[in-house]
Amino acid sequence: MSFYFFMLKVVIDTNLLIDGSEDFYNFGNRIIDLAISGNIEAYANKATLRENQFLAEKKIHDEGYLKKLKYFFDAVKPAESSAHLKVVEDSEDDKILESAVSAGVDYLITSDHHLLKLGKFRGVRIVRPGAFWQIWEDEGEGWKKWINSFLK
Repeated sequence: MSFYFFMLKVVIDTNLLIDGSEDFYNFGNRIIDLAISGNIEAYANKATLRENQFLAEKKIHDEGYLKKLKYFFDAVKPAESSAHLKVVEDSEDDKILESAVSAGVDYLITSDHHLLKLGKFRGVRIVRPGAFWQIWEDEGEGWKKWINSFLK
């Protein structure tokens, strides 16, 4: 008997990576764990990934968390930007949005209010880390638990 699970695809904004260093139980930290473990697929374009690595080295002083982010960066799948968007006030935010749209992800996870104001753009839902975690619990992990209850 085979089951095919829908894998959630996400783009994780830089602010989530930085905020994740504050607390082991922080939603950002948990979402990073999901990407490292392969429970979700994280995407970024090359420029954003390089920028994330640079900012992490500059802003994060916890060596253990930096090592964790290296595993995360290794797990990130490439997103080739197909179009240059000019949607939000900050061009850096547009680059994140470009990654999300070009990779066809389900969610862009961010704390940035410029992006959050959009709510949804070209099929990509833009949500805060806590909202994504709730979605994961309800739609992701919750479904797996439900299916596994039948397999026992």
